[in-house]
Amino acid sequence: MDTLFSIAVYILFGLFGFLLLLFVLAVLFGKRIKKKWEYEAEFRDSDGREFGEFDIEMSRIEKEEPDFSFKAKFKLRHESLEAGQRVQVYLDSLLVMEGQVATAGRILLGRDAIVNEAVEATSGQVCRVVYGGLERFAEAIRPD
Repeated sequence: MDTLFSIAVYILFGLFGFLLLLFVLAVLFGKRIKKKWEYEAEFRDSDGREFGEFDIEMSRIEKEEPDFSFKAKFKLRHESLEAGQRVQVYLDSLLVMEGQVATAGRILLGRDAIVNEAVEATSGQVCRVVYGGLERFAEAIRPD
């Protein structure tokens, strides 16, 4: 019985020691990201389920990037999206991202779809999604 207890104690201390070692390594060698601001807009249906999201941030990786850089990501899953359709994402009246639907019903836009990086976002600005010549969705951004 004593042997089983000793084995359990060694396993427990070993696990916590390993987790502590991983934490120390992450602090010492991990990248530190400094954010100037970060906002998101979530698009939800009438039942409250999320079908789209727009994330923007102004950040930099310390010791790697001297200046803050703009990063944005947009994803949308909706049955009205058709393959080949052009989707534009605006922040108020400023075009931020633009891309083409590859798979019907969904689109994912990343860094390569950014059109305008001169964005200074504030809470309450409206993210508008336009495709097919019509504004389809609009939602205010809020801190993430």
